[in-house]
Amino acid sequence: MKKYYKDMDIARGIGIFLVVLGHSFPDAQFNGSVFYAYIYRLIYSFHMPLFFVISGFFAYKIYEISTLKSYGRFVYGKFKRLMIPYISVSLIAVPIKLYMNNYAVRPIKLNDLIMNIIFYPLDIPIQYFWFIYTLFFIFAVAPLFKKLPLNIALLVTLILNLLFTRQIGFMYVYGIVHYLFYFFFGIYLHSTYKTWSNIKNKQIIIAAFSIVIVILNLNSFQPTKVMYPYHNLITSLLGSSIFLMLSNLIVNGSVGRLFKNIGKYSYDIYLLSWFFQTGVRVVTYQVMGFNYNIVILIMLLAGFLPIMVSMYIFNKNQLLSKIFLGHK
Repeated sequence: MKKYYKDMDIARGIGIFLVVLGHSFPDAQFNGSVFYAYIYRLIYSFHMPLFFVISGFFAYKIYEISTLKSYGRFVYGKFKRLMIPYISVSLIAVPIKLYMNNYAVRPIKLNDLIMNIIFYPLDIPIQYFWFIYTLFFIFAVAPLFKKLPLNIALLVTLILNLLFTRQIGFMYVYGIVHYLFYFFFGIYLHSTYKTWSNIKNKQIIIAAFSIVIVILNLNSFQPTKVMYPYHNLITSLLGSSIFLMLSNLIVNGSVGRLFKNIGKYSYDIYLLSWFFQTGVRVVTYQVMGFNYNIVILIMLLAGFLPIMVSMYIFNKNQLLSKIFLGHK
């Protein structure tokens, strides 16, 4: 019987909260606030690696693949779960972006649209969908490493992470290679779950890791941009570890239950929150000129409206849930 890891649902909930918060700043100038700019940088220093770690944690099925046919079924299943929503939601966003092109941070260009969706995920209508695209190809590549002992696979992907620094936009090859390590780190955490979940004094470890990650991001935030070697790798691993251990600590509390419920809708929120947050940004900030702090709060709350859409629309329509959420 499939084991249920409640703390990982909580980690998903915390992760998607950080994603929505990171998307709640209406512009890249942060209204001149150093605090907002720092919070944004802090979130972005680890929140996407955290999602690849969580995805890897549940990727045990790659070790059940034994034939080319089972590999094909596995990849096809991931295509339906990830790429169908990636394509369909991206296309739905096109007319909306065209209508609001004057307000868009990245105005849409129709002549390269299909080519970008297929081959250049950093240039699509909803830019942060690169995660879905990259995760699909990581799922496709990861089974090729399954014959290696897990420790060796982890080491190989770490070396690739450190050595492959060329930003290749085509099929976001850089992202696939870069995030493959965090995916396998998640698999490793699954294999050692009992050990790390039973670590005592997690509060002390969380506090220590938090101090380090705050200092590292403060240093990189200075005008001189003091960057330590492997800064991104360190902040990604520390940030992911902090929230995985925190999720384990609060697993039975009311806060844990809140994030667990959010975590169940994390994919829905990721796919649909753009529509609500962008609408709020355009109306309240760019058209009506609301106070910057109020706009952040409204955008944050709007980012969770997809939960209602899923509950009252997609969960009641199987076809829509297949097309836009990748449900079976």
